[in-house]
Amino acid sequence: MEAEDKKIENSMQFLFMEISKGYAGKCLQRIRELEIQPSQMPILMMVEKYNGCSQKEMAEKMRNKPSTVNVSIQRLERTGLVYRSRDEKDQRVTKILLTEKGRDTVRSIHEYVYEAEEIMFGGFSDTELCLMRRFFQQILENIDRIPGDPIPKCMLEE
Repeated sequence: MEAEDKKIENSMQFLFMEISKGYAGKCLQRIRELEIQPSQMPILMMVEKYNGCSQKEMAEKMRNKPSTVNVSIQRLERTGLVYRSRDEKDQRVTKILLTEKGRDTVRSIHEYVYEAEEIMFGGFSDTELCLMRRFFQQILENIDRIPGDPIPKCMLEE
């Protein structure tokens, strides 16, 4: 049994999962320090990227249910990170925008991610990083070739 355990611990899949789990754990700790929920971070990043997009557009881009997105937006409104504004051209459309506090929070997230990436990939040469990026891209392409449909994101949150 010990040899089988060693084989598993040395497998690429095991190492990849450990890297992912370790990085996610560190990121979750930082997110909590910023007083936001992990599920709210993608919403904040989406609002930053598509400033003024509608809730419907956000749900479509995230491949999520509008009701799920709405709950996160309401929580972000209560914490003062985003606000809603009616579209001047079409009053039926409500835009989601970052507040100043929201912009500061997103800036902190970007700074942390940059700092964490610098630490995580420290000690690698530019050539090694280029190869690693290529390997990661190939892994993502290969995952798409694994038989079966991915679990929709909204099902993972339920």
